[in-house]
Amino acid sequence: MGRPLRILFPYVGDTVGGSHVSSLTLAKALDPMRHEVVVGVHEHGLLTDYLAREGIEPQPLPRVHPPKLRPRWRQPLRIRAAAAALVPTLRALKIDVVHTHDQRMHLAWGVAARAARVPHVWHQRTPSPGRDLPVFTRDAAHLIAVSRFVRKSFAPAARAEAEVVYNPFTAPPEHDAAASRSLIRTEMGATGDGPVVGFVSNLTDRKRPLLFVEIAERMAGAGLPAGAVFPMFGEARPPLADAVAARVAVGPLGDRVQIMGPRFPFAPYLAGLDLLIAPARHEALGRTLIEAAFAGVPVVATDEGGTPEIFDHGRSALLAPPDDAGAFAEAGVRLLSEPDRTAAMTAAARADAESRFSLATHLARMEEIYDGLSR
Repeated sequence: MGRPLRILFPYVGDTVGGSHVSSLTLAKALDPMRHEVVVGVHEHGLLTDYLAREGIEPQPLPRVHPPKLRPRWRQPLRIRAAAAALVPTLRALKIDVVHTHDQRMHLAWGVAARAARVPHVWHQRTPSPGRDLPVFTRDAAHLIAVSRFVRKSFAPAARAEAEVVYNPFTAPPEHDAAASRSLIRTEMGATGDGPVVGFVSNLTDRKRPLLFVEIAERMAGAGLPAGAVFPMFGEARPPLADAVAARVAVGPLGDRVQIMGPRFPFAPYLAGLDLLIAPARHEALGRTLIEAAFAGVPVVATDEGGTPEIFDHGRSALLAPPDDAGAFAEAGVRLLSEPDRTAAMTAAARADAESRFSLATHLARMEEIYDGLSR
């Protein structure tokens, strides 16, 4: 038996999101005797801290200025600079396959992989940025989309080449919901009792954190107990974090809405939610939504993007029109007030998640892709 296939997973390192969790779930599941993953990081940041907690030792990578999709006419210098810096790294590390997971790494490492004649797996985890994508993906050995929604967003030439492979998930460890709810309320300094209605995402415009605050205010005004709290978990990125804090400061809920920041591991906090509100737009395949399905947490999410590939409205979750705070609030109050119906929905959501998003299915397909590239 020869040496294992060496596969580079390169990351910038400055942030942590669902794409990192999904790709690193794959990295940890691969058999290192057959597929040896080299997790590379260009700079120290939130990801390096996360890797340390996961027991993963990253490979330092050269600092580069990744090319961008647009404007195309400005990119040749960046492309040549990226290739010059990264091709020697591929050779020194004896990399057999480059597998990229976000836009900056697609462009920088795609160029280097082509120059080094190393197969490149381009894993698109967000909707395509538009018509220029085929110009950059044409040399990829394999193009993967995480959902039908993402594949549909590609220009026709790239869409024809892309394969949908859903992200991998495993059921989270069991956590006592009451204890987890108490943990959240304690960290918020909340007294009394009442439902915990959560927002779980980095604070960016696309995730609609300001809309969540409005939804929380509407739900509280619709008769939720005075002890209801609305924690917001995720990286507090400016300027949205500042805008959320300013809105909460002048709103009626006070410290019943709080920016909690990220939590790792998150499963103990997810288990404490009585309801997850997910107003984000253009979600490729929301990781937290699927984790909530596995954990039995009821969900109200936006009825667009990849979300309808996760939930069936009215059967496994409630989906609301984009940016409609009133519809979100009404759906949330309904789920909290109809426990029998909500329990049936969460049971259906978990069954669907187990059948559609298993780690075993994802792992088997990715192994086939890698092995096909090594022939």
